[in-house]
Amino acid sequence: MRFSALFLFLLVGLGASLSASAQVLNERDFKKYFDSYGLRGSFLLYDQKANRFTAYDMARCNQGFSPGATFDIPNTLIGLETGAIPSARHTFRWDQVKRENEAWNQDLTLPQALRQSCLPCMQQVAQEIGVQRYQQQLFKLKFGQMVVTPEALHTFWMGGVSRISQFQMVNFLRHLYAEKLPPAPRNQALTKELFLLKTTPQWKLYGTTAWTQRAKLTNGWFVGWLEQGGNVYLFALNAEPKDGKPADEKFMTGRQAIAEQILQDLALLAN
Repeated sequence: MRFSALFLFLLVGLGASLSASAQVLNERDFKKYFDSYGLRGSFLLYDQKANRFTAYDMARCNQGFSPGATFDIPNTLIGLETGAIPSARHTFRWDQVKRENEAWNQDLTLPQALRQSCLPCMQQVAQEIGVQRYQQQLFKLKFGQMVVTPEALHTFWMGGVSRISQFQMVNFLRHLYAEKLPPAPRNQALTKELFLLKTTPQWKLYGTTAWTQRAKLTNGWFVGWLEQGGNVYLFALNAEPKDGKPADEKFMTGRQAIAEQILQDLALLAN
């Protein structure tokens, strides 16, 4: 285990910190968990009370990747803020276009759409928001480096040159959790509640998975936060199949499973 004291601006950019104090970075080796699913990747966690990062493969945690469906989090927030999503009870009407994912071929409420990572639903939101409002809102949110053009309005978070690193992702989630982003606090609170995944008497787990395919290269995420013991732990996992293999069941289930195993390893999540 290695420890180093760092200022957050060295990791995620000037002006990004919620605190001006020096923060500790603790490096850990979680390779065995990725290996068990045939994946290579990296993991980053921020302990709010301890003001401490825990990282596996810090260099990779600073590397930018396409956000994929992790963009559902800021997209929901921007949608609520701009009125493109009228309320948390909004229903997306199916356009009657048959898609390979059967779960998308029906009307979906906003919570259902988020659980199913419904791309057509988020594309409806994108159409309502438009390029100019995206550019204004994303600049304020500091969600990585998103490049929005008229040609890529419906896909810019799935491909192209848009990128976000795990440090940037965790920093965005920190500000969202603290409701310190520019949108109305009510919209930030609504957005957070929409991403609740699991709850027990001891803890609550929030987050979303994502994956993108560029040529033959598959990349995926699991990001979110854990509320436990009066503290919050914000995290981002990024992974891809070893040797450039296509997405398979191990990849699809492994992203969240690996993160949960790491949280268990850190004694933060009970079995």
